[in-house]
Amino acid sequence: MVELARCSLRYPILAWGCAAIVTGLMALGLPRLETDVGYRAFLGPDHSAVAQLDRFADQFVGGIPIAAVWSCRESAPCDHVFDPNSLAMAHSVAAALARVPGVQRVDGPATTPLLAPQTIGLPRLRRLAPDGKPAPDIDALAARAVRDSLWVGQIVSADATSGAVLAHLESSSGDVAKRVVAALQEALAPFEAQGFRFHLVGGPIEFVVAGAELQAAAARVVPLMVGLVALVIFLLFRAWIVAVLCLGVVGLGVLWTFGLLGWLGWAQNSLTQALAPLVLVIGVCDAIHVLSAYALHPRLASAATRTQREQILLQACGEVGPACAMTTLTTAAGFGSFAASGLESIARFGLAAAFGVAVALLLCFALLPSLLVRVPPTRLRRLRDARAWPRVLASQARLRSRAGGWVLGIAAAIAIVSAVGLHRLRVDASFEDLYGRNSQVVRWAEFVAKNLREPDTLELVLNPPDGVALSSPSVLATVTRLQDGLSAIEGLGPSISILSPTRTLNRLLYRAELDLNSAGAAARTAALFRFMRAEEPGGFALFVDERRGGLRVSVTSAKPPQDRLRQLLAEVDSLIGSQLPSGWTAQVTGPLQVVGVMVDEIRQTQLVSFAVASVIVFAFLVLFFRSIRFAVMALVPTFFPVGVTLGFMGLAGIALDVGGAMVGTVVLGLAVDDAIHLLVQYRRARSDGMAPDRSIERAVQQVGHALVTTSAALTLGFLALVFAPWKSVANFGLIAGLAILCALASALFLLPAVLVALEPRREVEPVSSPSRIARDSKSKSGADSRGRRRF
Repeated sequence: MVELARCSLRYPILAWGCAAIVTGLMALGLPRLETDVGYRAFLGPDHSAVAQLDRFADQFVGGIPIAAVWSCRESAPCDHVFDPNSLAMAHSVAAALARVPGVQRVDGPATTPLLAPQTIGLPRLRRLAPDGKPAPDIDALAARAVRDSLWVGQIVSADATSGAVLAHLESSSGDVAKRVVAALQEALAPFEAQGFRFHLVGGPIEFVVAGAELQAAAARVVPLMVGLVALVIFLLFRAWIVAVLCLGVVGLGVLWTFGLLGWLGWAQNSLTQALAPLVLVIGVCDAIHVLSAYALHPRLASAATRTQREQILLQACGEVGPACAMTTLTTAAGFGSFAASGLESIARFGLAAAFGVAVALLLCFALLPSLLVRVPPTRLRRLRDARAWPRVLASQARLRSRAGGWVLGIAAAIAIVSAVGLHRLRVDASFEDLYGRNSQVVRWAEFVAKNLREPDTLELVLNPPDGVALSSPSVLATVTRLQDGLSAIEGLGPSISILSPTRTLNRLLYRAELDLNSAGAAARTAALFRFMRAEEPGGFALFVDERRGGLRVSVTSAKPPQDRLRQLLAEVDSLIGSQLPSGWTAQVTGPLQVVGVMVDEIRQTQLVSFAVASVIVFAFLVLFFRSIRFAVMALVPTFFPVGVTLGFMGLAGIALDVGGAMVGTVVLGLAVDDAIHLLVQYRRARSDGMAPDRSIERAVQQVGHALVTTSAALTLGFLALVFAPWKSVANFGLIAGLAILCALASALFLLPAVLVALEPRREVEPVSSPSRIARDSKSKSGADSRGRRRF
């Protein structure tokens, strides 16, 4: 770090020229940066759950649905779904969506075929408003529609007051989702002006609309976060120019990070909305340490020339440089551990954050010195005049080190209570907890669940043995038993399959219920299948894939809390295992199953990343201090705040959600920073011959002010995230901010007590003493002579 600073001071034009070239190259990557949404963006296109969902959407029309739902009870210009205004609107919206690339099929009360009896001849498929105007016998058709199992709960409510236009997407691609959602909103806009109110549901809707909410909030939160950090730096140095220089240099690191994303072809997603503020807040901490060490230098006030200031600045960089490098490594290790995640979005977020933090460190030592040396020392006078505060911190550290037994006892009691809380801690969250109850998508989903149907689906693909006809009574009987079992699972809504239109057609043709055990059942079901295939091939393909020999069973459901979702999926798997005959195979997919996989992956990410980060951080500490004992002492105030914060949540009954589940790993990499800076200064004091209590006092005098300032900046930066609309992001910011405060308290209170308890109390002979120099020289010459004799 010192060499970087020396090069920056000696060759400022070269340093800034290189920075300008790299900045220009990275800036060229920004136009290549795209935004992606949906299951692919979060899990990755190669994830097995995404690949299975896309295969399902290709196999059956309608694997990934979105819906626009309206109610004629909301002061809409309609009395019921089947009146002329409602049908004209539904026809117009359906026609617009049908023209959008990526839409496989559109269903709605105006355009979806309805199987209806005829006065003479066979039943025929009818549309209620084929040209946007109600059919002549609309009343009879409407009466039949509210009794049809494929209509009720899907595109019309049983009381005909609510309806839906349902679009089936061809894949989980984010581009398809954005294109279809934009077309849907454009098609709905004229009718919203007429008084219709629409409620949009479906996985793609959530990703696009909620993602837009988060992006808009980020545009407000990031300036707030920058302002808070700038205020902290101003309060420390009482010079706005210093705050601008710090944020400007670290801001280059943010630009480089996003430019790299563009060059790598890594699209932005909901997670990367937090990347810029995180890199900015964490990166500026190194700048604060450099500035604090420089401004508090006793010779700065008398440094009349630039050369003198350069020497002081190099000395300051030498004091804090190794510790800053080490803290950056541990923070990068915390973020980099996310690379072990099975979720592509989290893995890429972790790697990008690690790169951003490392680049911020590089820029702080490569560019900031050449700017800081040009700031008149008088601008930093207020900080030098505030030496009383470090002395107060040092005296309190000395007092705490003398009362180390009490501190350790209190910490042990808190740790025991926190352990009880950790045992009770749950990683769980509902759909409402993820986005927040004020989110538009949550309000839409609640309305749709109340007025029409549950907004999400679980899809089952059943494959009988080769050679068995899909229309055979035995196959349909198996599907019947499976649907009966699904209806008994708490939390699942109605299920539909090819049985629904088959039974309806049988009643219309034969005036009787379908009996799968009758003598002529095989011939009858085969004839019914032929009729449906000929009359409505699109509707038939919704449930039957004759080419691959598969049948679809679709189950509606609301998104339950994460733990209940995992149990629900396990119950479905158990039901399939118990109900399917030998030789059958089944696959479970659909939006709900993909969400379940995401939950499991997030849980696994939390466990694996925390373990990996812990091992890497410990290894770095051992290498840095060259002492296992000091590495362990550094980890004590590191794990303590993580355990206390999560333990308190467990005692309070607060469950960890998607955002909170990653707090442990992130805070692990940040909390160790304070301990590293203190221990570095402590070891220097010990090497000068000071006793442990005096060494602690000196260490706090040297870096205490910077530790409090950086912790304040981190805390305020994370707490700014509480204004994000997604509750999971807000929870992440709140928990991380509180954990950073707890980490500061651990470094200032717990670490001195641990040092006094584990360090020898005798004073150490200074490294610079003549006797020690002579002894070290003698030892070295003896080693050399032994080496010569050996060889």
